Amino acid sequence: MATLRTDPLRNFKFRVSISPNDVAGDGNLEDLAKSLSTLGFAQMSGIAVTNEVIPYREGGMNTHPHKMVGQSDFAPVSLARGVFATQDQLYRWQQFIHAWQGGIGGGSHGNGQVVGGALGTDYRCTVTVHVYDHPVTNSSYTYDVDPSTESKPELPKRLTVKLYNAWPGSYSISDLNAGDNGIIIQQLQLHHEGFTMDWAPTTEVTLASLGQ
Repeated sequence: MATLRTDPLRNFKFRVSISPNDVAGDGNLEDLAKSLSTLGFAQMSGIAVTNEVIPYREGGMNTHPHKMVGQSDFAPVSLARGVFATQDQLYRWQQFIHAWQGGIGGGSHGNGQVVGGALGTDYRCTVTVHVYDHPVTNSSYTYDVDPSTESKPELPKRLTVKLYNAWPGSYSISDLNAGDNGIIIQQLQLHHEGFTMDWAPTTEVTLASLGQ
């Protein structure tokens, strides 16, 4: 019987969700993370890990060094999306770093503006990335996070990537150009302390199961 899911996963079918580690905080980062979880991203790059090599030499037949594993280094991850007039969540998350440098509840935006209110106990977040299944032609699926709000079932997740203890290392926007007709893109670089990748069961979606 013919099946639909015979190709590799597509790199454009993903959703990013950001959750604060300090879920019992006093509001600022927690409320910000709630709005971060609703954002869509045009690009995500940099999911990689490198294991350090420690060379070790010993006596005897010392024709080559032994190689031992050292620490693991997780590369920074970059998120990119367009700049919207009413959505400043990525910039505000980056500004929490300045607030922590100045002390909880009394930090600075870096321009002399004081950050009001308590910040909880942590500025780090867990970043979850869901990669969805191959599209189906009968449009019986939806991307909604809460399927209870829709009559259609959620599109099956095939790969879940989680970044742990992530925090903004840099924030930037693309160049402005009066002679261009492009879109302003903002980019956030995240440092983190490791990631996991979980694959969903490889159940084939058949044409018969879709009523075709």
